[in-house]
Amino acid sequence: MPKKRLPKQKIEKKSKKISEEATAKATQGETTDHLNPSFRFTHADQNRWCLSNWEADEIDDLIRALQKIERHTWLQIKSQGSRAKSESVGCGFKVIKQHPTVPTSVSDDATISEMRVCQKKRIFGFRIDSIYYIVWFDRDHSVCPE
Repeated sequence: MPKKRLPKQKIEKKSKKISEEATAKATQGETTDHLNPSFRFTHADQNRWCLSNWEADEIDDLIRALQKIERHTWLQIKSQGSRAKSESVGCGFKVIKQHPTVPTSVSDDATISEMRVCQKKRIFGFRIDSIYYIVWFDRDHSVCPE
């Protein structure tokens, strides 16, 4: 008997701008840096740097890293990132200015950032409030090689 699969959900094409509701907190001076992150895969690229390319032990490392990151607030995470090359500590959070073209589901306004999973592996995505939307799973440091 074949496995039952969940039906594919249609992603509605919306404006390429982040909604006013999502940006209201930023413009009103409110911040969610005191909150812990959660992760979503809504905008994960289906064509490049996919999680399906990772080996089982690499996925285990990813899960452990995400669990560790979730124990910290965004303020703690952002303070761990280093501004100088080769000096990052912790999850090495940093904003990426030069990055590949993002999937069409990602807003043009999104600020892409990187977080370290281990010495070589990274996740790339963007943050809205306390949620981090993962776009790419980089197992060999090839999304933005240094």
